[in-house]
Amino acid sequence: MTTARLPLSARNPQAYGFAVTLLGALFFFPDALVVRLIDTDTMTIAVWRGIAAAVTTFAGLAIFGRASLPHWRDLLRWPSLCMIFLQGIGSVFFLASLGQTSAANALLILATAPFIAALMSWAILRERIDTPTWSAILAVFAGVGIIGAGSLGGGHLSGDLFALANAVVIAAYYVVIRMAPSGNLMPSIALGYLLTSVIAYPFAPMAPLDLQQIALICISGGVILAGGCALLQIGPRYLPAAEVSMITMLEIIAGPVLVWLFIGENPGLKTLIGGSVILVAITAHTLLKLAQSQRGQPA
Repeated sequence: MTTARLPLSARNPQAYGFAVTLLGALFFFPDALVVRLIDTDTMTIAVWRGIAAAVTTFAGLAIFGRASLPHWRDLLRWPSLCMIFLQGIGSVFFLASLGQTSAANALLILATAPFIAALMSWAILRERIDTPTWSAILAVFAGVGIIGAGSLGGGHLSGDLFALANAVVIAAYYVVIRMAPSGNLMPSIALGYLLTSVIAYPFAPMAPLDLQQIALICISGGVILAGGCALLQIGPRYLPAAEVSMITMLEIIAGPVLVWLFIGENPGLKTLIGGSVILVAITAHTLLKLAQSQRGQPA
């Protein structure tokens, strides 16, 4: 087979990884806005969103990934069980944070996840944290502190804590992926979507939904969540972690902006200040890591 006929993933793996990761990030851009537009209790959204994401993912696996489906015993191994639990509880924390704080707070605090993952890897896997990463960790959490200070008087602190809990869950998700042997994790993720519904159901009033709300939930769960997660399982395999962080950071910027433009949800001065600290720290850290990787130094 000539080079021209090879798939992009074989001809230029980095370009393929960039394209797929960027597409995955684009899927999540409108997520916070869509959740806001559903305009019902967030735990009710969690129940139906989880079901929609699971149905779409299982359908996709049945059509496109049947040959790579793991044996049911593989789903009982620790990596799979961890992924099911983390996916299930993470979505609950994310929607709970959106229900109790601003979209800007929820997404900006979520930006701490890669650095919490670095701390977990340092503690569990004994991976070294270099000076630039320690500096970025301190700066990012300083930004979170500023955001939290702005929420103390506004009644949003519980939502900020849910967002931070979600960041911890996502960090653990990263660490499990690093520790787990390679394999198809999408069935475990799909079961995690169903676990979200099970966890949220006792707390959900389950008020009747109109057709517009049903359509938006299908978009949020069946398209944004299921599609975005599937793409972000593929793309990062072909890219350095620094490039993945830079691409996924776009959601952190775009999500609050969309909510601000379409709904007029002003995040507040301290959120803007704290968010700026977080974004500057992540950008500086990512650019430094990219420069190091291009020079052939360990990233």
